[in-house]
Amino acid sequence: MKQTLKWIGIVLVSIVLLPLVAIFFIYKKAVGKREYDPKVLDNLEEAAQDYVKKTAPLSDVDSRYKYIRLAEKALPAAKDIEVGEIENKKIDGPGGKISLRIYSPEADGPYPLMVYFHGGGFVTGSVQSTDGIARKLVQTTGYRVISVDYRLAPENPFPAAIEDAYATVAWVSKHLTSLRAKSKDIVVAGDSAGGNIAAVVAQLAKSKGTPNISKQILLYPPVDIFSRDASVLYPSMDEFAEGYVLTKESLDKYFKLYLSGAGDRKYDPLIAPIRSKDVSNLPAAFVATAEYDPLRDQGEAYAEKLKDAGVPVYAKRLEKVTHGFMSTPSAATDETYELISEFLQEKL
Repeated sequence: MKQTLKWIGIVLVSIVLLPLVAIFFIYKKAVGKREYDPKVLDNLEEAAQDYVKKTAPLSDVDSRYKYIRLAEKALPAAKDIEVGEIENKKIDGPGGKISLRIYSPEADGPYPLMVYFHGGGFVTGSVQSTDGIARKLVQTTGYRVISVDYRLAPENPFPAAIEDAYATVAWVSKHLTSLRAKSKDIVVAGDSAGGNIAAVVAQLAKSKGTPNISKQILLYPPVDIFSRDASVLYPSMDEFAEGYVLTKESLDKYFKLYLSGAGDRKYDPLIAPIRSKDVSNLPAAFVATAEYDPLRDQGEAYAEKLKDAGVPVYAKRLEKVTHGFMSTPSAATDETYELISEFLQEKL
């Protein structure tokens, strides 16, 4: 009897306790140390204050990105944001299969199409981590949204993410009928690193002459070098270097992980789209920046460069919020969705 109880105990520990310990360890490593300067909270709206309190600064991203990825896989879907059908699909890509998550509105098609690229510094993030944003875009715009799980650095550094992104948009353009597309026009969108990808794909489509991208939505995007030397051109890199979740140090580390083996190409427009010599005739752009974000100034500089080249641009700085504000409900988040919906409805 004692021997039986002993084995029962061993089985319970193996099946129940050890996995729980592992999950707890992964969670602790993923969230990191939640260190912030209490003084910065006075500058932020209430929702942004909570975001800063609950989110670890990303300065040690290079030591915990694998744990962040594991934690993201366990994130629950934002089912409270109701949409119609959701389909997980894999398509052929230049480096293997690309996973897509296709969100449809509740209303019947045909639908306008949007391809969405998640954020995460090209190192973390997934269709799961951006599930809430994709759902809300579907709900507020009526678009069918194709969310892309592109390859991540450092295992797959530049140009893997760009290759997957362009391949996905090209695939969408060839499957308009099966996607029940309203027209051949495709909108590209993304937040943070995903905003960079959307901007680059828009430039690639222009240079290649295909596919037909009609508009681009760039949410607090890095569009230039996002390493330490960027602060010469963009004062916000130093002004908000610490204390607001996204730090100057973390940007430098993201940059190095993404450009592993390609550091000599940091001014390539495929990495820094603002460095393109000719940005005329690009799709109309919606550019949202956050007041307390080290990337703020370069996003706004790209909007100005597009305007100067004759591209229709709607640029908006959201006040009293930080980088990543679209990940949490707030007045700024609601306003941004409303502005995106208005931008998509305009004939530019």
